[in-house]
Amino acid sequence: KELPSAHHVADLVRGIHHRGPDDSGLWVSPTKDCVLGHARLSIIDLSPLGHQPMVDSETGNSLVFNGEIYNFQTLRKECEAAGDTFRSNSDTEVILALYRRYGVDCLAKLRGMFAFALWDERYKRLFLARDRVGKKPLNYALSEAGLSFCSELDPLSRHPGIDSGMDMEALELYLQCQFIPAPWTIYRGIRKLPPAHYAIYDRNGLKLVRYWEVNYREKI
Repeated sequence: KELPSAHHVADLVRGIHHRGPDDSGLWVSPTKDCVLGHARLSIIDLSPLGHQPMVDSETGNSLVFNGEIYNFQTLRKECEAAGDTFRSNSDTEVILALYRRYGVDCLAKLRGMFAFALWDERYKRLFLARDRVGKKPLNYALSEAGLSFCSELDPLSRHPGIDSGMDMEALELYLQCQFIPAPWTIYRGIRKLPPAHYAIYDRNGLKLVRYWEVNYREKI
C-alpha cells in the first residue's frame, strides 16, 4: 500500500531543490509510519555513499541531515575504536553511529551547525534536533495527519492540512523586533524548533526538550 503522504514529502523536497541541487532522495519506513526526503548539497563526501536519507544497516534507523559537524573526524575515530565501521566519509554516517550508541545524548558530542531528523525504527519515533545557536533552520507543523517538517517555510506552508493563515502574534513580534523569534513563524500552523532543542514525536505526541544553555560563568 502506498503511503498517502509520500508524494507530499516529494513536493517538499522539490520545493527546497535550490538548497541541495546535487542529489535528492526519498525514504519510506518498513511499517510506512515515516517518510523522509532530502535535497543534497555535497560538501564533505562528494560520492554517492553520502546519499540521504541515509539508513543505518544495523538498526534500520534513517537520517536526513543539514549542516556540518566540525569535529566529526575525531568522533569517527572514537566510534572506530569502539568497534564501529563506516562505508562513507560523511559526517552524516557519524551521527547515525553516535545515536546507535548514545541515543539523544549524542547531541552533547556534536560541534557544528546542524538540523536533522532521525527515524528510530526500534521505538517508532522521530528525533528532531537543531544546533545550539540555531544556525540551521528547522520548521515543523502538527496536523491530523501527523508531523511534517522542512528547512524552509514556503514549501511547508503549501503542504495540505496545515493552517497557513497569518499568526497575528508573530506579526506583532515582527513589528517589535524586526524578526520573528522561535518558536513562532508568520503562519499559525507552523513553528520553528528553537535553537538548542530537540523534539521527540511518537504515538504519545510531540515533546520538546532543551539540551543546552549558555554558560555565563567566568572563564579563565
